[in-house]
Amino acid sequence: EKLNNNNEINSNNNNNAAQSKSRGSESGGNLLELGAQSALGKPRSTSLTDLLLLDAGKAQGTVNLFEKTCLAILGASMTGPMYFVMYCMGWMKHHQGNSITLEFLITFYPVALAILLVQVGFDHMIDRVMGRRLVCIIRFTICGLINTSLVPLTWMTIDNTRGLLVIFALLGFAHGAMLGSSFEYCLQMHKNSKAIEYLNVGLQVGGVAEGIFGVMSGLTTQSHPTVTQFYIFAALTSVLCVSGVISVFVLNCYSDRFKKVMKLAPEPPPSSLSEICKVCWNLRVSILATILTSGSTLLCNGFYTYVPTALMPEPLDNAILVVLLVYTNLFSDLFGRMIVTRLDCPTGSALVQFALGRQLLVIGFFFYLCQRYLLNDIGILALLTIIMISHGMITTWSFVHAHRAIPDERHSAFVSKMCVIILFTAILTGSFLGRGLEIMYFLPVETE
Repeated sequence: EKLNNNNEINSNNNNNAAQSKSRGSESGGNLLELGAQSALGKPRSTSLTDLLLLDAGKAQGTVNLFEKTCLAILGASMTGPMYFVMYCMGWMKHHQGNSITLEFLITFYPVALAILLVQVGFDHMIDRVMGRRLVCIIRFTICGLINTSLVPLTWMTIDNTRGLLVIFALLGFAHGAMLGSSFEYCLQMHKNSKAIEYLNVGLQVGGVAEGIFGVMSGLTTQSHPTVTQFYIFAALTSVLCVSGVISVFVLNCYSDRFKKVMKLAPEPPPSSLSEICKVCWNLRVSILATILTSGSTLLCNGFYTYVPTALMPEPLDNAILVVLLVYTNLFSDLFGRMIVTRLDCPTGSALVQFALGRQLLVIGFFFYLCQRYLLNDIGILALLTIIMISHGMITTWSFVHAHRAIPDERHSAFVSKMCVIILFTAILTGSFLGRGLEIMYFLPVETE
């Protein structure tokens, strides 16, 4: 009997152990299943935090080649019209004077800045009423049509200063509306996706594409182009603008990553001053680096038409050199942005030190501008190459650093607009400072 009782007890213990093991396996299986569902992008809600962490193997990785291409085309279509105007400055100055570059900058960017401020306050309301995806398609379509239709009108108003300024303002409106929304979408993707880096590359690809279009049309190879050359250049630019609208449609239809961002509920900006101050404090590195870099770069850009050349009897007869400076600007900036896609973002202190050290190069540029004894076209082009490579790197890193410094993911839309507003403010600061320097020092010299 004792032996039978002991066998019964052992049997019960074995059964209990088996049941416990089964329950543990079941519990572990459930946990694995939940983890797999999360990794496969099957969230139970559509909150911002859930959507940002979808698909650990995909959403957190770098954007694929298809998405890289669409982001690059989108960025190029936003800056194409702006660089179209910049490439035309070499012959515009024969109709409007050397100040036309600065007049463009102080007309284009204030309007872009104004539309960004409107987006900060009202975008979330419009998205909530109409739906984010529909608003995205409508916005990029309208802005693409504005760019496509206004680019050919530049020639018709070349002798009409007011007409040119109106065109510059409308192009600034479209640029600001598209740029603010694009950075918002990229900042709401995962921090490791590198969407911001490739959008920044695309922004500079627009300038390079315009440079190639200028050579293909023959417009940028002459100081006084023909009407046919201009309209070929304008037609190629319009095609670039349309391709940007197409890329938005493609992303909305075929990019799972982009479609998930479109599903996010629109978030209002921070409601209290303390929240705004907290966000801005977290962005202090990006703010300082952007102001130092973009402000000084635009200060240089506004004086391309004043750079003396060693190839002409008269140092300011430099239409060809102006075109070479613009090409150097664009290709060097693009190279700097492409480098960043292969590098990790530096620390905040290192980024600020890089931006501060770069100011010595800007001082060297203006030293060259103010003298007539050491004229060397290759030398000034080499100096500008270093200035613009560093500009592309620091500007892109500033946006990446802002993305990583977001204190609350709910504020990503606000942070994206703030970054672009800071960028445009820095550009305007450099432009207005350049206009003041031109009035005080350069215009009297030109009159003499």
